[in-house]
Amino acid sequence: MAADVDIANMALGHLGTRATIQSLTENTAEARELNRWYTTVRDGLLRQLDWNFARVTQTLALTGTAPTRWTYSYAYPSDCLKFWRIDAGLPSGSPVVPLEIGSDGTNRLIWTDYQQAVGIYTQRVTDPNMFDPEFSMAFSVTLAAMVCYAITNKAELATRLENKAMSLIEKAKAENANEQMSDNTYLSESLTVRGYDGLTGPQSALWYLFR
Repeated sequence: MAADVDIANMALGHLGTRATIQSLTENTAEARELNRWYTTVRDGLLRQLDWNFARVTQTLALTGTAPTRWTYSYAYPSDCLKFWRIDAGLPSGSPVVPLEIGSDGTNRLIWTDYQQAVGIYTQRVTDPNMFDPEFSMAFSVTLAAMVCYAITNKAELATRLENKAMSLIEKAKAENANEQMSDNTYLSESLTVRGYDGLTGPQSALWYLFR
């Protein structure tokens, strides 16, 4: 079974180093640097797309009082990493249900005029066994790019890994979209710029993680 340390060692492999770690919390330079970035990179990638393996559909719980511009106030799910939309049971392509994410100063809330709302969101997935293979590869290369200079002091390698990660993220997004029942086929940007027909995805997650 895959574990966090397996993703971390994949990242070390992308750096071209023979070093491996037994735990993210061990007292080595590699483990300390990987541990510093692991959760941030993972959650950053999870937030970039409505990944199939991390999607949750759940009835929202009413709580508090909504601002006067909205009718209902719902609790933000505790395991939610990115809230995408309210499921109104309408066909794909229908207008989305208006909503606003806010706070009462203590807790995050979801405000909407929709009664008995069901939310669709990305759950914080911490078990690597849940990841799609394409996501795992993109994650490991992104992690390698983030720790590269600190571990190897090679700026050129860090740039190459960043570029490779961007390409792998696009591929992971394409595979994610193609897994769904749809008449459309998602093609990565690296293919569409070469003249292939398809849907282009959002800007690469690496842009957000590195800028």
